Amino acid sequence: MNNAFQQEMKAWAEENPRLWWAFEQLDDTDELRDRALAGIVKENMPETVIDDLVRFADGLENRERAETAGTVSAPPGVGLRRPFNIVVTRMTKVNWNRDKTFRVDFVTEHGWSGFFDTKNPRLVERVSKSQNKALTIVGEVERHLYDFLVVLGGRVRAL
Repeated sequence: MNNAFQQEMKAWAEENPRLWWAFEQLDDTDELRDRALAGIVKENMPETVIDDLVRFADGLENRERAETAGTVSAPPGVGLRRPFNIVVTRMTKVNWNRDKTFRVDFVTEHGWSGFFDTKNPRLVERVSKSQNKALTIVGEVERHLYDFLVVLGGRVRAL
């Protein structure tokens, strides 16, 4: 590693300690790690990479809290549709094909977390009113990003 690159890495780490911590937890072969390194080198970190690092850091912290509390359990399997008790950590607007879509990030008391996308205005309103409070949703696990981070797909609804 050349000295200029090391300086860029050090500067970014000092400016973004939480994201740097999450970055260091990523596997060397992780695609997110590659995207983050490219952003550091270009000195222009894409917002999507920052969002993914924040989501990963939230998930890591949530898993650590559950381990400490003794409530950790594996996330549900792919394809499973059932109710989940969640706490919404953030909701952001994303534009998929110019539609008003919102991405909802959440954590659970069991140490796994995730996100889902929705266009449903009633669900968006319900989620925005319950941010940082417990909420029960019904959704289907579409895929696992990591062993503690899931993506919900299909029709997600709040109970």
